[in-house]
Amino acid sequence: MPIWRQCIRYSTVWRENLTEAYGNKTTTSVKFYEFGSSDTGCIAVPPKQTTPLTTFCISKWMKDYLPSAYTVTSNTAYADNVNASDFDPIPDFKVSSADVTLISILNKAVYNGRVDDELFNASIKAPDNDQFFLPTNDFSVLGCTEQYQFCNAVTKQCTKLDGLYATQEAVRRGDIALSKRQQAMFSVMWDAAWSMVLQWTARLLNSQVLLAQDWVFTATSFGSSSLAPGQWQREAHNMHNVSLAMFQHRIDRHSSPDTFELRPGQNALSQLQVPTDPDILDICKRQRILSARHYSVSVLGMAIILSVGSLLIILDQSMEALWFRYFNARERLAQRAEWTQTGTLQLHRQALEARGIGTWDRKHHDFPVIEGKDKTFTGLGDREEEIGQNYGEEKAQYQVVEEEVSPYGGSRGPL
Repeated sequence: MPIWRQCIRYSTVWRENLTEAYGNKTTTSVKFYEFGSSDTGCIAVPPKQTTPLTTFCISKWMKDYLPSAYTVTSNTAYADNVNASDFDPIPDFKVSSADVTLISILNKAVYNGRVDDELFNASIKAPDNDQFFLPTNDFSVLGCTEQYQFCNAVTKQCTKLDGLYATQEAVRRGDIALSKRQQAMFSVMWDAAWSMVLQWTARLLNSQVLLAQDWVFTATSFGSSSLAPGQWQREAHNMHNVSLAMFQHRIDRHSSPDTFELRPGQNALSQLQVPTDPDILDICKRQRILSARHYSVSVLGMAIILSVGSLLIILDQSMEALWFRYFNARERLAQRAEWTQTGTLQLHRQALEARGIGTWDRKHHDFPVIEGKDKTFTGLGDREEEIGQNYGEEKAQYQVVEEEVSPYGGSRGPL
């Protein structure tokens, strides 16, 4: 229901010398917006100074001193419950089959570019800097209608799309023939639906309900980036999504309400009204909500993963060995023989054999061993003479000297 272009039609002129409601010490100028009589929408002046049809109002004091770029208020008219309504809408805003919520925005933002959106329109250049733009209208209103419908999954009967309290009355009349258990479930869902209405979303979050608030430079600044056309549609979609999230949250909190202290020594749980209906109590016991502190694990799924994973690991480890053993055995043996024969110890053995030292055990293995027990090699460091020095009457050549090792720790000298 786009009504921001017609606000001037429903607003009064500025009225002077009215009491300012915040401190009651000064007077101010006030403009009233008349969409229907309300006791809650005008916060600028005392209730006795409003007009008979006042729904919202703004004052010059609010424009000068409120610290936020946006100030949001809301009023709701329920289709079938005058007592729960915030205002009694005039005929232009009365919808017989829906709840009507008006969300007002006092806009004090200063944009760094022109804004062509209908709700946040800014086309007035700032007097001190023509690079910035001021709101075309200080005050805009977004009108929304809310409709609800409940269905019986067994009989396929549904209430008509209607206001929240109207659907409750339809169920009480038996329009969709709910069983006792279904009536208990309806009671839980209706309470959650009551908490999701736009009225509470706007009142609890105030300016934080607006996506436009994300483009304000700082928390206490009026400066803001320019907004794209169609911003009002994004705002409406976001409010709807927030309402749906609130509905889900209230269903969750029904079985496990929040616990916090209202004041020292008094917990919020002590103030809850525990239902007496056995069906509602049974729903509380049966309700299951996904918890971030716990994990749900499928035993069958885990068994399948472990089985398939183990099979793949076994195949990965065995297929290569089977392939080389049965299909590439000769090539494998040749490569292994080449690897063995070119090893450091094999090259050492070949050098010693060239000098007549040997015979060898395990000649073709990675670690060749000289034959004969109780014998060892002595390196050059164990010889007293150097290479080329006379040893007896013959010139000593480089060779490995064998010694017979005594079982008592001694040796018999070089052979």
